[in-house]
Amino acid sequence: MERQKSTQKEWYESPPPLRGREIIQEAGRVHIEQLKHLIPVHKANFSLNCGCGTGGQNKIFSKSIGIDISLNNVRSVTAAGGLGVVADMEFLPFKDNTFDMVYGFGILHHLGDIQKGVSEAARVLKKGGYIGFGAENNGFCPLNYVMCLIYKNWRIEKGFYRIRVAFLRKIFREASLSDIKISHHGMVIYGLGQIIYRLTSLAERGTAQFKFLKPFLGYCYISGRKV
Repeated sequence: MERQKSTQKEWYESPPPLRGREIIQEAGRVHIEQLKHLIPVHKANFSLNCGCGTGGQNKIFSKSIGIDISLNNVRSVTAAGGLGVVADMEFLPFKDNTFDMVYGFGILHHLGDIQKGVSEAARVLKKGGYIGFGAENNGFCPLNYVMCLIYKNWRIEKGFYRIRVAFLRKIFREASLSDIKISHHGMVIYGLGQIIYRLTSLAERGTAQFKFLKPFLGYCYISGRKV
């Protein structure tokens, strides 16, 4: 396993304590709703959740199998009654044309090779199926470079500079994905207390009113359909 992935796995096996876990849970709900705007989730009967973490998104879209490079995360998923597999998104252990939908949150910017990861996701997706990734740290957002230092997770987040609209669109097209939709949303800071959360929530609402500022919002969401 390459060095960056080993670092990520080590961090997720024993992550540092976070404040305001209820706010983190709210962040997850926000990201999920944003991605659901881009993909018709009601059409999926069997999905693959890439980078499933501890399984917070399990069964949100449909019945899912979760993959994660962290054994502890997969154990949490299975302990809660979900289906989990220890696997790398760049080397998915599934047959072609298996899933109705492939999705994930905050995983693309962690990959060593985003193009290979998306290609693998498209390979295991059925024709006509949908693919969507959300909560990817937007490389155009200056705040992301600051927050990864505050959260003390620069060593696992440093790949987010590759998350750019033109780059993602190119990768999706090369994976034979059509109906590509991309949106930006959010600059709320989660997990550092209510005061910072409320201030950045207010800033987000103000920024979102100006179209020319939207590309600099904190998170990127992208979806496509396999032709």
